[in-house]
Order: sequence, then C-alpha cells, then structure tokens
Amino acid sequence: MKRFCILLAALFLVSPILFSANINVPSLEIYTRGTIQGASFGLESTGEMDLLLEGGYKFGGRVVLSFISDNLESGLDNSVLGFKAASVVLRSIFGLPLDFSYFIGEADTFGSGDIFPSFFASDPIATDYRGYLHFPDTIAYDGIHTLSGTGLQFDLYPNPEALLLSLFIYQDANIDADDDPTTFDTGYYSADFRTALNFQALKVEAFIGGTLPAPGAYGYLRGGLLFYAADKGVEFLTQIGIPRWSPLADTFGIDLFYLLFEPRIHIGIFSIIPTFFWRPSYYHQEDTGEQAFDINLNLQLGRPTQTLISGGIETNFVYKTESEGETVGELGVKLSPYLRFLTSGVLWEVRVNTKLWPLPTPDLTDFIECFLAIRAEF
Repeated sequence: MKRFCILLAALFLVSPILFSANINVPSLEIYTRGTIQGASFGLESTGEMDLLLEGGYKFGGRVVLSFISDNLESGLDNSVLGFKAASVVLRSIFGLPLDFSYFIGEADTFGSGDIFPSFFASDPIATDYRGYLHFPDTIAYDGIHTLSGTGLQFDLYPNPEALLLSLFIYQDANIDADDDPTTFDTGYYSADFRTALNFQALKVEAFIGGTLPAPGAYGYLRGGLLFYAADKGVEFLTQIGIPRWSPLADTFGIDLFYLLFEPRIHIGIFSIIPTFFWRPSYYHQEDTGEQAFDINLNLQLGRPTQTLISGGIETNFVYKTESEGETVGELGVKLSPYLRFLTSGVLWEVRVNTKLWPLPTPDLTDFIECFLAIRAEF
C-alpha cells in the first residue's frame, strides 16, 4: 500500500509541471462475489481502476495506469499497479479530418460497439453479456479483438458524425511465442484496418487484419463485423468474427468464430433479450483452451442507462464441448435474478446466481453465488 500511495502522491506533485496535465479516473469497476465455502459464506472482491493523465487537445498526450486486483481484501499482495497504455495524438493534420497517433500498450477493441459512444457520442449499443460478471471463471469476453503493442494509428473522419476510418500498424504484444506471459516476445508485427458507420438506427463496425510472422506458421489473419439496427421497440445486435486464423496451420471451421446474436424486444418498460454466443477457440491471439455455446435469456424491467431502478431475471445455458484442451460434453444451467440502481453516473448491480444443473453437491458449495457490482465512468 505504501508504494501505491507514494506513486499517487508523485503523480499529483509533478502534474503541474507536466504541461498542466489533467488527472482523472475514467473507469472504476469493483465486483464482490459471495460463495458458500465449506460451512461458511465467504466474500471475495476483485477490482480494476484506470488512472488517466492527459493534456492538450491539438497535440495531445495521454498515459493510462491500471490497478487490477483479484483479491482486494489481501491488500496489494495479489494486485498489479502498472502501465496500461500511452499515446501521443496529432489532430487535424494539415487542416484535414485526419488524426495521427503513436501508441504503446492497449489500444482499441474491435467489434464491441464501444466505438460509437466514445467517438460518435451515440447511445450505448453493446451487449450486457460480456465481462467478468457473466464470465467470472473463464475469459472475460468483450468484443472480437483487442489491440496491444507499439505502433501508429491513423484516423480519418470525413464525416465526424457518421464515418470513421482507422489504420493501425504496430508490433503485436498479444503474441506469446514461448508460452511465458512474464516475457515480452518482440518481432511480430500486425496491421489492422477498421471502419465504423454511425446512423440513428443503423450502426456498422468492420475490421480486417493480419500478423507476420506468426509462431509456427506463416501468418495470422483476422476480421469481424458488428451490425446493429433498431426500429420501433426492436433492436438487433450481431458480432461475427474470426479473432485468429492461420490459413496453413488451422482447419477452417466453426470453432474459429466469435459469434454473438442478440435480438432485443422492448414493450414499454419490459424487455426480452435473448443472447446466443459461440466462444472462439482463439482470443487475443492465444488459444482459449475451451469451446462452448451460450444461451442467455434476459427478462428485464426498466432500462439500466435510462431509469434509476431496473432489474429482471436471466436464465443461462452453457454447453461446453471443450474445456482445458480436453473434449467434454457438459451442460450448465443457472438462474440469475438481478437488480440495478443508477446513481450519479455509478451503476450498482446486485445479482444472485443459482445453479440448476448439474445438481449441486451435498454441501452446496457450488449451488449459489452472489455478486455486488459497482461500475462507474467519470
């Protein structure tokens, strides 16, 4: 904790010197998970916070530090406070609608839908079926592909309200050639092209990219599409993509695909939201070690971003065909009532997951779990 406080103090002390940089917390997520452990009910908390330093608009620089912990109760012993991303942006080059960026670390996520509120300032369209709350024991799927590395970004926006074209050229930090996540493997380069179309009732995001060379193969390809349409109380969202494919090493098949289909039917304050999700065999350039198909049925009252109180019940089916690299045939079913509160930009959610299948063990250790989620954007 002492190191954390010293770092924060240092940042605030030097901030007046660093070109009057602004320091803020753009996002904060805290999840408390309650489970039955033996004869007692125990709580464990995880959290993530981004600390952003930025200054200037025309020639803007930004640095993002991230604090991540999988056990907040133990202090900093199981926590990581470190560098997440940095970039320097030169806007409106030669008076054209063109921005140039040099970035290091984590960059954009393709196919999540977050580009529309962040760049076009539109209402959020992303699915709620993503992240830690729905995937606490596996990969926290969120979007089709996330960039990470060191490189250049070019953003062309001939119509800032409707069209964005982006090109990324970078050394890819997602590649782990030696299967050692503690070391950084250099010399693998990627290029990605992304376009986004934004209209009131229609939104499209598409990307295509590749990596050369690739460990044990001649190269990786990837691509994807997000499509959103809305009309008179009905919305439809789909995410279709291949996060990674080696044409000479991988057999082309359904296991390569990231597939999510989500129709949304709104009748007054009542919503019916079924989500169908096929998990890919590769994600963020790495083997996931799992293959599964999810069906999540959300019956919701209210709108989480519009009404102060909303809630509902979700029924979740997960059929796993592969787990930890081994072929399985496991069906899991759980029921999850939830309640959400919106207060001054902070979304509180209380959720109770009840396991219906497989049948719980006699000591009920895996029968029920509770979540308190706090998500804030500043």
